[in-house]
Amino acid sequence: MNTNLRKANILNPLDTLDDWINEVTASNTQPNPNCMSIATVDSNGCPNTRMVLCKELNTDEGYLTFYTNYSSIKSEELENNSKCSALFHWDKFGLQARLKGFVKRCSDSKNDEYFSTRDIGSQIAAWTSDQSKEIESLEKMGDSYQIIMDKFQIKSLEEAKGVNIPRPDFWGGYDMWIEEIELWKNQKNRFHDRIKFTRKIRIENGSIDAEKRWDSVRIQP
Repeated sequence: MNTNLRKANILNPLDTLDDWINEVTASNTQPNPNCMSIATVDSNGCPNTRMVLCKELNTDEGYLTFYTNYSSIKSEELENNSKCSALFHWDKFGLQARLKGFVKRCSDSKNDEYFSTRDIGSQIAAWTSDQSKEIESLEKMGDSYQIIMDKFQIKSLEEAKGVNIPRPDFWGGYDMWIEEIELWKNQKNRFHDRIKFTRKIRIENGSIDAEKRWDSVRIQP
């Protein structure tokens, strides 16, 4: 793994981030190596952070994709304020990436395509969960799960292969367009390597025009 930021000539930091994710994945030493935190803010300016899975990293255009329930708290906050931040941290490897940007809902076709790749248990769970809302008990959640199985005439998950379950309208993804990323490498005596990259993104009539060139500065540990 090429993690020597002191000698690196990085033109696209997302290529480096992609390399890090792939190398950590290949090591088979960390569950969910594509796991990241997503921070949003509520209407009072109070931050909320939770872990999600990065399901796509488009290094050329400069966005990453995660999926969620569009009725969840994170979605409500993103609909009110599309700006957010993300954090990848791999403690065993001494690597970290901090990202800032804004989100845009994925297209229906992209959502449908990804939803079709999920295992059927996860598809049913997406229909079942009214994410972040209160529930009386786990037993009630189980009852709701069974109701969805009955809705699609599924007797058991083992016998459900080949059953086509459509994506619910309230479930889908967000593309996070990255305007800033900081790559961090752990070093001795806390004399860490840090490089911050920024670029300009313009939005005109709903279309996104993102510069391919990144400006970079080294920052103190």
